[in-house]
Amino acid sequence: MACTDKRVQTINELVNGCQIIKMYNWERAMEQRVHEIRRRELSHIYKSSCLRSLNVALFVASLLLISLATFGASWLMGRTLFPEDIFSAVAFFSMLRVSVTVLLPLDIEKFSEARVSAQRIDQFMQLDILFNKHENVENKDGNHAIIMEDASFSWKDSCCLSALNLKIKHGTLVGVKGSIGAGKSTLLAAILGEVNLVSGKLRQYTNSVSYAPQLSWIFADTIRANILLGKSMDEERYKNVIKACCLDIDLQNFGEVGDLLMIGDKGINLSGGQKARISLARALYADADLYLLDDPLAAVDPKVAKKIFDECIGPRSLLRGKTRILVTHQTHFLVEADQMILLTNGRINEFHIDIEQTIENQPSNNTSEAYSSNGTLETDSSNDKEIDWALKTAIIDINPIVKSETSVDGAIKWSVWLQLFTSPPLRWFGFFLMILLMCAAEALYDFTNRWLALWSGKSYDQQKSSFYAYVYLGLTFGTLIIILIRTGFIFFIMLSGSTYFHNQMLSSMLYTSLRFFESNPSGRILNRASKDQQALDESLPLALIDSTQSLLMTIGSIIIIGTTNPWVLLVLVPLVPTVLWLRRFYIRASRQLKRLESVTRSPMYALFSSSLDGLTSIRAFNVQADFLNMFMERIDTNSRAYFILFSTSRWFGIRLDLMTSLITLVTAILAVALRDQMDPSTAALSLNYCITLTGLFQWGIRQSAEAENFMTSAERVHEYGQLVPESHRNSNESEILIQPPDDWPSRGIIEFKNYTFRYRPELDSVLKNINLRIESKEKIGVIG
Repeated sequence: MACTDKRVQTINELVNGCQIIKMYNWERAMEQRVHEIRRRELSHIYKSSCLRSLNVALFVASLLLISLATFGASWLMGRTLFPEDIFSAVAFFSMLRVSVTVLLPLDIEKFSEARVSAQRIDQFMQLDILFNKHENVENKDGNHAIIMEDASFSWKDSCCLSALNLKIKHGTLVGVKGSIGAGKSTLLAAILGEVNLVSGKLRQYTNSVSYAPQLSWIFADTIRANILLGKSMDEERYKNVIKACCLDIDLQNFGEVGDLLMIGDKGINLSGGQKARISLARALYADADLYLLDDPLAAVDPKVAKKIFDECIGPRSLLRGKTRILVTHQTHFLVEADQMILLTNGRINEFHIDIEQTIENQPSNNTSEAYSSNGTLETDSSNDKEIDWALKTAIIDINPIVKSETSVDGAIKWSVWLQLFTSPPLRWFGFFLMILLMCAAEALYDFTNRWLALWSGKSYDQQKSSFYAYVYLGLTFGTLIIILIRTGFIFFIMLSGSTYFHNQMLSSMLYTSLRFFESNPSGRILNRASKDQQALDESLPLALIDSTQSLLMTIGSIIIIGTTNPWVLLVLVPLVPTVLWLRRFYIRASRQLKRLESVTRSPMYALFSSSLDGLTSIRAFNVQADFLNMFMERIDTNSRAYFILFSTSRWFGIRLDLMTSLITLVTAILAVALRDQMDPSTAALSLNYCITLTGLFQWGIRQSAEAENFMTSAERVHEYGQLVPESHRNSNESEILIQPPDDWPSRGIIEFKNYTFRYRPELDSVLKNINLRIESKEKIGVIG
């Protein structure tokens, strides 16, 4: 599990950092890193596969080994082997075989997995519950919102804020400044209760807190949902917040969808400034007593920053009268603060700003807003026009960036099956060798049972010959060895195909365009890289081995029964088509249900990942219950799909049991009716195979259906392995050093000629007829 966790974690890093990886051309390095982790993961999977191969081989050969030990000992003791004794014992051994070699090891394996999973979950369950450690006592003077007295805070072992003494009055604007790493964000986290209070006291006299983090937290939903964050709509306040955060012009540019535009995971289709303003709008709309603003103006240009400060944060803004703590490096805004704090190495110093020097250092902006002498907001009408924006009510984004996950209808394509079985390194040779080993193992197994019947049918004098005993001994161990080889080889072929699919998926994701990551939430991608890949590595091989082995033994049983009692074959004429029709009827439903279960699992991963990213904001806004309810709803949706899938499997199994029991009934009746025409050993052999057939046939049919259900995971992984690569990239190209021509330029030049660019084919152009030439060593500044 540790290697699997590491691989999934690395792929998660790949998904979250896809832009950086592509910009620095790190695709090959990331691919090699994941491959190395995958090799370690496969080494553990191969070890477990060897144990499973031994268990499967013992299941098949256990009946032969027990028969050898029992009847061999009886032969050595000089006793006569009678068919009725032998096959009565064999029938009893058959019932024990399933319990001892299948159910018991399966229970041990599942118990071990459940124990490990429970221990991993318990590590999270044992975490301390985060609660508000602040002293919420009655404020006698009623003036202060926050009081710190020699308060020291630490994240874990090291102290990050020391001996803080601070008093913040209600309704004031407090500016916080400090160098990088001085503890500004940690101070806000301490007020939120996210940092451990080591010593001293922190008293907070506010009922609600609103928070705008330095790294904007945006989840995959509409702009409106990101701003409201579960709160009810107050249209007037909502519009005021939109305007104050300068989002009205953005919403107008989004066209008809406006604030109902679907945002990709982590706001991937928004600019940094848009994400910062949406995060600030969420904080403003919350209408709290205390506002913690962690550098919200860093991602916007000076003009917009000035307007946002004036209308959102400053003394004449929407938040006037509220307690505001503003962390910023833009000290020219702090001249309007009521209180200013300088953080140095985790300690607080109150400071004052030289206003004249600050004004001189303030970015020049001739078109920025200024306040008149009477305190009213004046704007340059030539630059700030009234934005014609209206609140949308029922507009659907016809071109959403995040596409809904769909599932394929119908049967699994044969190309997926063949690609899985004929993958490198053995390809078609491995496929045909696997079929040959399957047939050889089954033929040897049936011949061994036939030899036992032949041996028991001989006279006492002939049974005393060691020839029959030694041949049976050789056949038994030969069967065990070839079954062990067959099962191990099937695991090897399946894991080769699984690894090939995984590597294809990884390569395709690395070399496809960024649009893929914009359109698919990280949870959806991780679902295929984790749960679907696990089904491909572990569940599918076992289901295929069980189904092929059971069906081959079923065919062998039918042949044995048919040669000993041909009348039984008449029952198979209507029975086999009926069972195949029932399987087809079941598989059409179960296959789609399995796809539905996989599709409904992705939103759980997506919400969980998004919630972890915004955990501080979720707790700050006190919406933990809302997100927990959302997560429970998605779990319920997935559980409903799984329960229906499980119920259909049980429905199918009951009907198979009823049908296959008919074969045993008919064989027993015919054995009695034709007792004068059949010798006892032949009748006993056919009855024994019928009893075995009842379980094997229905189990083989069920497991073949399960294998096809698990193949939906292979289909989903294979789908990501067929992503269209970027037009200028080819992941299969080898790194070849190319000798440049003599006229190749010695200095780099970037030149655009009538360049037009759009993010997606259905969107408008964002760059239009750009003509630009950048010479070597030039320093270029971009404004807008």
